[in-house]
Amino acid sequence: MNAKHRMYSLPYNGTNPEWFLQEVEKRKKHVDHVYCELPFDEGKMISHVRFAFEAKNGLDPDLVQPELKRAQYVRNCIQFLNLSKGKIRRICPVNAMYYKFDSGEDLKKFAVSLCQLANRFQLEGLIISDYRVAVLVHAILPELEIHTSCNGYQWNVRQMEIWREKCGVTVFNPPREILRAPSKLKEMHDAGYKLKCLINEGCLMGCPNSMCHNLSVSLQFNPCMLSCCQCGVGDIFRGNWILPRWQKHFDEYVDIYKIAGRNSEADYPFRTIDAYLTENNSLPLSELMFSGTIGFAAHMLPAEVLKQITLDKVPDKLLTCECKECAQCNLCHKIASSFIPKQYWDKFVFKINVVRN
Repeated sequence: MNAKHRMYSLPYNGTNPEWFLQEVEKRKKHVDHVYCELPFDEGKMISHVRFAFEAKNGLDPDLVQPELKRAQYVRNCIQFLNLSKGKIRRICPVNAMYYKFDSGEDLKKFAVSLCQLANRFQLEGLIISDYRVAVLVHAILPELEIHTSCNGYQWNVRQMEIWREKCGVTVFNPPREILRAPSKLKEMHDAGYKLKCLINEGCLMGCPNSMCHNLSVSLQFNPCMLSCCQCGVGDIFRGNWILPRWQKHFDEYVDIYKIAGRNSEADYPFRTIDAYLTENNSLPLSELMFSGTIGFAAHMLPAEVLKQITLDKVPDKLLTCECKECAQCNLCHKIASSFIPKQYWDKFVFKINVVRN
C-alpha cells in the first residue's frame, strides 16, 4: 500500500448520524468502509456494543437505563445506515465468537434474516465470524461482500482457502496477535489474500487467556480475572497494535487498517484516523489505544501518570521481537518503570497467594 493512499475501516459509534457522515466525507479518500452495528435482536446477534455491563460494573444499578441507551444506539445506527446509502461503503459486523443456535433450522433463519437486513439497508457487505453463517449468506446473496473477523481466528492459509472457496471471502481480518508475527502476515499476503488488521486495539502479546476472555464477553459475561498483565509494568507496551509511526512497516502486507471504537465516545474515531494519517507520535497511549494492556493500566494508575506515557515512548524493538526475550531484554520494563512510580509495580504482576490452615 502506498503511504499516501492508506485505507481505513472506520467504526460508527452511535453519535449524531448526520454529523458523523459529514466527518466521514471529509476523509472519504482514506475510508474503505464504515462498519456499523446491524440493527437486530440483541439476544440473537450477541452484540459487542452493550450497555448492560454498566449495571454489572456498579455504574448503573438500574437495568432500565442501559436498555434505553442500547435502544437509542440502535435507532442512531438505523438512521446512519439510511443516510449513508450510496455515499460510503457500509460493511456491518455480525462477528460474535459464539452464536446461540439450537438447530440447523435456527441457523438458516438467522442467515435469511441477515440477508433481508442487507437488502433493506442496501449494504455493501457483512463481517461474519461463524463459517456456517457465512456459507449460507454467500449462497443466498453471492454479490454481498463478506469479510472475516479477528474473532474468527484464521491463523493459517488453509483456513483462508476454505473461507474463500465456500464463502467467496477475499478480505481477511486475522487475529490481533498476528500483528506481532510479521512472517505470518507475509505468508497470508503472498498467498493472495487481502488483509484488514486492527491497529488501535490489542490484547497482551502472548496472553494466555485471550480466546477465553473474548468468548466470555461474547456470552455477555465480564471475565472475572483479566489477564492483560502478567509480568510487570513493561506489559503496558506489549499490546498487539500498530502505532501510527509503524504503518510504513506494515504497508507491504496490510490492505486496510481497521480502527476499533464502536464503544467509543464523541469524535474518537476521527481523532484516531487523523492521528494515523498524520503519523502523530506524541499522543498519550491511553488516548489512542483500545487495548487490554492500556485498559488494565487505567484501572491501576492515576490518570496523570498514564498521560506521561506517550506513543514515542514505545520501543520500536517490539516490531519484530515477538516478545520472545523479555526476561533477558527488559527494555519495556526499564522504560515503563521510569514513568510509573514504584508503589504501583506490584499491581502489574499476576499472582495467586494460597494460604493453607
